[in-house]
Amino acid sequence: MFNQDQVSGTLVNYFTTCKREAWLYAHQIHARQDDENILMGKALASIKEPNLQDFPFSNLKFDKLSKLKGHYQITEYKKTLKNKEAAINQLLFYMYILKTNLKLKLISGKVICGKTVLSVEGNDENFVKMKLTIEDIVSLVNEPKAPPPVAKKICKNCAYNDYCF
Repeated sequence: MFNQDQVSGTLVNYFTTCKREAWLYAHQIHARQDDENILMGKALASIKEPNLQDFPFSNLKFDKLSKLKGHYQITEYKKTLKNKEAAINQLLFYMYILKTNLKLKLISGKVICGKTVLSVEGNDENFVKMKLTIEDIVSLVNEPKAPPPVAKKICKNCAYNDYCF
């Protein structure tokens, strides 16, 4: 049975983008590995891998953690912001896990893509939303079947689209 400790930032991103993609990913059904976006993501990850932050209590990997005037800030770099909400939720997941596990008083985050910077507040409203999102993810993944495909604009570039259409 899938539980909250198995939720990752990537899964939160996929869940925000497409429930079917999240279910397939969580069930270790792999996307096309020759997909251009998958190959680009692997290349970027290999370049920045030495600078990623790893934490012993979780499988969190994000680009940068800074301490600024008494609070912590997580920074995520994205190659594209085609799905801003997914990028923000992925960052918010990292913030939520760090805040709850390290009992931090203040934490904030930002997503950077080129010259665009999205700020994410580590407030109670956002953390309640993330807690509910994690519960929704666990519920979805524990379903015996993937949800039916829903055609979206983003599907044409999805490495999982062979499983849908």
